[in-house]
Amino acid sequence: MGFWDFSKWGKKVENRLRTIETVRGTSKIENAKTNGAHLIFRDVEPFKEITGKYSIVKNKNTGIKVKIYDFRDHRHYSDEYEVVTDWTYKYKDYNFPDKAAYIIPKDIREEEIVFVKDLIENHLGYHYNQGGTKRLTGCKAIWKNNNLEILYDPEKDCISVVG
Repeated sequence: MGFWDFSKWGKKVENRLRTIETVRGTSKIENAKTNGAHLIFRDVEPFKEITGKYSIVKNKNTGIKVKIYDFRDHRHYSDEYEVVTDWTYKYKDYNFPDKAAYIIPKDIREEEIVFVKDLIENHLGYHYNQGGTKRLTGCKAIWKNNNLEILYDPEKDCISVVG
C-alpha cells in the first residue's frame, strides 16, 4: 500500500452505505436489463481537466528510457541522461465505453444516501501543484425524486497535494 492509498477510506464508506454499481458498455447494460435491473443512464464524456505531467529521459550509457513525473527528479537535469521528451501535459484517455448506467436497487428509499463505486460523471479527485490531476472514481450520492444525485464536494472529495 502506497503513502497516498485512500482505498481504506472508500471501504469504510462502502461498509456503512449501500453501494451502487455501474455497468459500462452495451452488452453489460443489455445483460442488466435482461436480469430486470433498474438503470439510471448518464452521458459518458471526456474530462479535459485530467492531465498527466511527465518527461522522458534516456540513460546515455544503457540507452534505457525512463518516464519521470516530478520536476525534482535529478535524471531530467543529469549529465548521465538526455531528455527525449521535455515536460508534457497530456489528457489521460480512460477508454470508457460511451454508454453507462447505474444499477439502482429496487428497495432504495427516498433520500437514502449511498456510495457510488464507479462514477460516470466527471469530478476532480486529485490535484498536484506540480501538474497532474485525476478523476474521482467513487463518491456519496442521494436518491431523490427518482434520480441519483452525486454529493460531490470539491473541498472534501478533491485531494490537493503540494510537494
